[in-house]
Amino acid sequence: MNSSRILPRLLIIFVCAFIVASIGVALQAMRITGRPQEFRSLAKLVAGGQMVFNDSIIWREQQQDFYGTIIETIESSEMSRRALERVKALNPGIKACDVSIRVAQTKGSAIFNILATGTEPKYTRIFLDALLDEFISFRQSVREQAQGKVLQNFLQEVITRQKRMEDSAEKLKKARAQGAATLSVRSDLERLVPRLNSQRNQRDDLRLKIKSMRDDDASRASLQTQLESIESEIHDIEKDLDRREASLDELKTLQEKLETDKHAYEKLFEQVEKIQSAFNTTTADYVAIQERATPALENVEDWRLPIAVGAGGGGLLGGLIGLVLSLILVRAPGPPQIPAVIG
Repeated sequence: MNSSRILPRLLIIFVCAFIVASIGVALQAMRITGRPQEFRSLAKLVAGGQMVFNDSIIWREQQQDFYGTIIETIESSEMSRRALERVKALNPGIKACDVSIRVAQTKGSAIFNILATGTEPKYTRIFLDALLDEFISFRQSVREQAQGKVLQNFLQEVITRQKRMEDSAEKLKKARAQGAATLSVRSDLERLVPRLNSQRNQRDDLRLKIKSMRDDDASRASLQTQLESIESEIHDIEKDLDRREASLDELKTLQEKLETDKHAYEKLFEQVEKIQSAFNTTTADYVAIQERATPALENVEDWRLPIAVGAGGGGLLGGLIGLVLSLILVRAPGPPQIPAVIG
């Protein structure tokens, strides 16, 4: 290739690369210097979840879901709205500014770094502290709602069991008041049973005696009257025994029902106490503030990388443009003309 064409082409490529690289550097410089000041404040949360010893895979999945929920909740617009209202309530005269929140979990730990970025340092720090307080308050309210929902169902059942127990106790009290006392009833039974047996023996003896007598016997009528009297007394004693035995059976049934209802009530009440204690003492699924918001410092962007990117990218683009222009502008000379033959 002729050097007369190479040098102009190289010159065009270099000039274009230099011009476009300069433009890239200027644009990057304008972007950096044209951005408003940014101030950043950092806070940290520490979290923990309930461990499942029999399946570490399930535990890890639950932990990841738990951690993901924390990040999404903190970065949500609802948390920012709550924090904004808190700042306005506690600091009515402070100048507000837009604050962006980003959360990153420290690898291999349960620590969450919360970065707040705003254009005003004091407000940025106050906003981040308010966000922490609102998040902890939100978590506590969620736990209390869950606890209340679980306990409400159990407490309703406790009230039902207690009412059953009280009804059973009242029925037993009335049964004892209407009938004789249990000891009195048993004493009457012990007294009436021998009497009944004695009368039955007399009845049987009279029946045999009357059966053996002649129909025209004068004493038969008086014996028959005596038999009827004994049978009537036996009938009354049997009715009295049935009534007293029924009273004893009713008392026994009511007593057993009262014991059953009382046991069910006490067992359920103990279960409610255990649930309440578990909610109060468990360390599962907790979130706590590890470090509050640091003073907001200005975020100064490192200009070297953007300038290098602008210069390098512009130089490459300019070189390609220069290459195209050099091929268009610097053409190879045409082939030499062969002189015509004279003669």
